[in-house]
Amino acid sequence: MRKQFIYLFFLLFLTTSVQAQYLQLVENKGEFGVFAGQASYNGDLAPNLQFLTTNFGGFYKRQLNDYVGLRLNYEIVPLGAIDSLTANNRNAYVYGRGLYFKTTYQDISLLTELYFLKFINGNKKYRFSPYLGFGVGYMSPLKDTSNYKNPLTGKYTQAPNIITMPLNIGLKYNVAGSFNLFGEFTYRFTSSDQLDHFGDKDSHPKGGVNYQASTSGKDQFFSAKLGLSYNFIRIYGPDPRPKPKRENLFSKTSKSSNKGPKKSLFGFFKRK
Repeated sequence: MRKQFIYLFFLLFLTTSVQAQYLQLVENKGEFGVFAGQASYNGDLAPNLQFLTTNFGGFYKRQLNDYVGLRLNYEIVPLGAIDSLTANNRNAYVYGRGLYFKTTYQDISLLTELYFLKFINGNKKYRFSPYLGFGVGYMSPLKDTSNYKNPLTGKYTQAPNIITMPLNIGLKYNVAGSFNLFGEFTYRFTSSDQLDHFGDKDSHPKGGVNYQASTSGKDQFFSAKLGLSYNFIRIYGPDPRPKPKRENLFSKTSKSSNKGPKKSLFGFFKRK
C-alpha cells in the first residue's frame, strides 16, 4: 500500500511538472550577432611566425529546433605575412627569399550549428551551451598587395577566389532577456595553395637563387573572436484575460451612470 501511494504521488508530481512546463513556450525565431577578433594565416610565407590581424563581421541564424541551427556568416578577414621578419628565427632561406603579401578578404559562409546543451533565452537553467559549427564558404579579395612576380609572365600575381571549409567551436551565454555573449574559434581549410600568392610548385628567382615554397599543402587560417547576439523570440502562454471595453462619452453604460443621476449643463451654475 505504501509503495502504491508513493507511485501515485510521483505520477501526480510528474503530470503537474509537465503541465507547468507548457504554460509558457519560447520559440526562437532567429538570431542576429556581431563579432570581432584576431585572425592568423598558416602557409608558405614566414612559416615560423604568427601574424595577427583584426577581423570582424556578423551573422544571421535560423534555429531549426533546440539543438540545431542554420547560420549565414559574413566576415572581413585581413591576412598577411612577411618573409624578412624571420631574421630573428635564424631561417636564412626564408629571410633571403623576402616575399610578402597582405590581402583583405571577404568571407561568406553557410554553417550548420549544433548545441551540445538545450539553450533557452531567459531561462536560468538553460542559459549556457557550447556549440559546434561546420559548413562551406567562399572568399574573395577586396584589397591585395604582394611582391611576388610570376617568373614566366613577369607580372605580379593576384589573390584568387577561394572555397573554404570552416570548422567552428564556441561558447554561448545568455546575459539577460534576448541578449547573449559568445566566444568562438574558427579554423578554415581552403581549396587553394595561392592564398599567399605563392604555391608549392612556384619558384622565386632572386640573387642567383631559385627560391621554392615550403611544400606545406593547401593554405589555412584561423580566427578567434568575441561577440554579442540578439534572439528574436516569440512567447506562447495562456490567453490573457479579456480587457474591459472602453467607454466613450456617448455610451449608455458609462461610468457616470453608476454614480447617480446625471447633471445638466446648467446644473453646474446652481448653488446648493
